[in-house]
Amino acid sequence: MPKSDSEQIFDFLVAKIIWPKFKERGYKKSVNNFRFYDQSGWGKIVNFQKSSFYDKDNIQFTINTGLYLAEAEQFHCNRQSAEKFQESMCLVRKRIGYLSDDQKDTWFSINIDTDKQVLFNNVERYFNDYILPFLDKVRNKEDILQILINGHKSEYKTAQIQTLHHNGYFELANQQLQDELRSTNNPYLIKRPQRD
Repeated sequence: MPKSDSEQIFDFLVAKIIWPKFKERGYKKSVNNFRFYDQSGWGKIVNFQKSSFYDKDNIQFTINTGLYLAEAEQFHCNRQSAEKFQESMCLVRKRIGYLSDDQKDTWFSINIDTDKQVLFNNVERYFNDYILPFLDKVRNKEDILQILINGHKSEYKTAQIQTLHHNGYFELANQQLQDELRSTNNPYLIKRPQRD
């Protein structure tokens, strides 16, 4: 089945405008993911996420970034995807709008009224101003750990705490654990009264 004009615009944006910036940095492309993986067990990824409410003529999409540590995935899921990791398994995850000055969820639309050049320029600006600087400053596992140390709150808090502890940041891991215990309202943490 032939692709719609909107699908062709999306494919051109991903493959011809944005992908070359990552190819020259050693990333590998897999569908709408650009992934860099270092054999020592860390990586970074860019993911183009289409809205589940799109159709071939009306596409909405956003862009996600992630920083991956194989050991954190092991702590969280008891597996390591290594060079096939997905953005959803990253300990540090940031959507494009939260990397920018806007600090809000940002989506782009492609339809019959879309001015391609305006779209391309807007998306490319986000990459040049926010995504590439964020990802380029991560050069090793320690850089990812520093992001966690500097206050990043992962969605996978237990994996974050275990990763910090595993890498020798015992006091910080313990502090984050205590903070989590204080902030939870799970009834299983409430002590039962002693019976006589």
